[in-house]
Amino acid sequence: MKSIKKLRIRRVTAVLCGLTFLVLGCASATTISAAEINNKRISRDELELTLTELSDAGQTPIVDGEVKGDTARSVLTALVQGQATLQLLDIYGQSITDADRDAVRSALSQNTDTSEFTEHLKNLIVNLNAGTIALTRVVAPDAKKAAEMYERAPASLGVMCVRHIVVKTLDEANNLLGKVGATSEDFATLAGKFSFEPNAKQSGGALTGADNACMKLSEYQTSFDADFTAGALQAKPGIASGPIKSSFGYHIIYVRPFVEVAADISTLLATDPGELLLTGFIATSKINIDSAYGRWNAASGSIIAN
Repeated sequence: MKSIKKLRIRRVTAVLCGLTFLVLGCASATTISAAEINNKRISRDELELTLTELSDAGQTPIVDGEVKGDTARSVLTALVQGQATLQLLDIYGQSITDADRDAVRSALSQNTDTSEFTEHLKNLIVNLNAGTIALTRVVAPDAKKAAEMYERAPASLGVMCVRHIVVKTLDEANNLLGKVGATSEDFATLAGKFSFEPNAKQSGGALTGADNACMKLSEYQTSFDADFTAGALQAKPGIASGPIKSSFGYHIIYVRPFVEVAADISTLLATDPGELLLTGFIATSKINIDSAYGRWNAASGSIIAN
């Protein structure tokens, strides 16, 4: 049987000129929004200006005189990520500094030809990279705070600690859901008996990293079935949920309790807390997209077509 992971490589779109986040301020209340994240607006004017400038600089493909929909969605996703970066930095008492921007400008002048870029576009690139530098100063929450965040929304830490059972029919899944006990061990026993995923008997249905009981949320977003990931994002710790239908079958999902995986979460957060917390923050934020551009999909962390 195929693994729950789907073989998919996320492409780095040339339209963004190597950018991941375009760090912006909020739009005015009177401006039409292209997107909102936690009630902070990104204006349609800002999006259209960025698309125009990228096009004029030869960074975006033009088809029949228009920017393709996928290109606009990629750029708007970057703008959302940029606003999220600012919000997360504020939560953790950090901000982009002049030193961050100066470091980026120095590197940019040595490595990139920006002669075709407007000052506005240059500033976006600088703020992007400066935001990334600032994220490296974010310190992971202590154990008490991490436990609170995990209990409220496990994905908010940017990690996923999940067991699952996958069966072929909805009736099987509903029947098993009624049999799930109160502990992770009970769930693991059921997974070993009934899940048809390879090695379920040995793993107890656990989806793990190479040396960790948990995995980065970004791995789910780029490599797992989107419907399964969406279900996992909605699950609560210690409570079996589902059934969730994916391309592989019907799943019962169990997010492992914090006390069971606390050390594993701490290990992952120690590697790059800013990046993980940003991914988790975006996945658990309230994000609205103007339907003219598409809709937000937390399972992929991006805007997709309607």
